[in-house]
Amino acid sequence: MLSANLLGQSKADITFGVSAACGMCEERIEKAYDVKGIVMADYDLKTQKLHVVYKTKLFPDVLDVHRIAANVGHDTEKVKSTDEVYNNLHGCCKYRDGAHECSGDQE
Repeated sequence: MLSANLLGQSKADITFGVSAACGMCEERIEKAYDVKGIVMADYDLKTQKLHVVYKTKLFPDVLDVHRIAANVGHDTEKVKSTDEVYNNLHGCCKYRDGAHECSGDQE
């Protein structure tokens, strides 16, 4: 009975950690999730948590949902961004290097 209920579900609702440093990061992360199969994505910079509702038919492996953030330079709890992608982030967005705020965030 339980497996029948799990198979009948078409959406999943998850929250997971995503590393970021500033408001530009938050915008980049949320924009990356503006793809087919993602119903909703909301990133909270203060808690560094991303809440995502997605269609399991298009994302059968939860790691694929994590890879969306990693593909734009942000490490998640389960997937690390490549150094090449990370190194292309704006200087203030380099959370691995201890960046905390963009100059635009300080105004």
